Amino acid sequence: MNEPKLLWSQEFNQPAGQAPDPSVWGRDLGDGTSHGIPGWGNNELQVYTDQNAFTTGEYLEIEAKKDEDGSAGDAYYGPTEWTSARLVTKNKLHIKYGRISIKAKVPAGAGLWPAFWMLGESMDVQGWPLAGEIDIMEWVGKKPLEALGTLHGPGYFGDNGCGGKLTVETPLSDDWHEFSITWKPNEITWFVDDQQYFQATPESVAPNQWVYEHPYYLLLNLAVGGNLGGPLAEDLPSSNKLLVEYIRVHEFEGFGELNWINK
Repeated sequence: MNEPKLLWSQEFNQPAGQAPDPSVWGRDLGDGTSHGIPGWGNNELQVYTDQNAFTTGEYLEIEAKKDEDGSAGDAYYGPTEWTSARLVTKNKLHIKYGRISIKAKVPAGAGLWPAFWMLGESMDVQGWPLAGEIDIMEWVGKKPLEALGTLHGPGYFGDNGCGGKLTVETPLSDDWHEFSITWKPNEITWFVDDQQYFQATPESVAPNQWVYEHPYYLLLNLAVGGNLGGPLAEDLPSSNKLLVEYIRVHEFEGFGELNWINK
């Protein structure tokens, strides 16, 4: 049996101290206010900067860091408490179908909320949730044994998203794990370390609309607090790091498209 074709990857093995490849990754900056959603729509505490994501020589590091000296200025709630980074391939690389995977080590601690996810390329026109959202991996430190995968679309979003979870025996922050989806027409399936834990089809969201037959772009971030992240642990370190070894897109059952924008 032939191995699935690798369509694109980021191995993040550049020399230490480099920013993620700017031909692929843009940055969402600030606290969401400039996007009309203070707290990024979830009452999150972090302000995203262009200083919190770099390669180490072996992997990508996204750091959620306490703003000890006030250098980040003010957030929607007052003086900024935390900074972090949110990387996005919007208007650079859009993907339709395939197997999309990330190998990552999530940081331990209640209040931390790393995520690897996708938004529909029509977001600027249709808005959220009409353009659709695919959460490939979400994890929150207050529930260290659970991996989450969710769809958000018209009529099923926020706390009412269409999703599932995998419960494991040891905290996911203890080791590296691969989080992935396989995506083809009318079907998306979620995995952790190749263990399937959820599958969605148009029937899963009926009578609402299935909005996953067009290109999406990738997002990768480490949030702090917020509606899902919850209260911060009293002993949460001042520096917390999401580590990423790779992101890969393979064909899946013959499906998989890459759309490079302005390249």
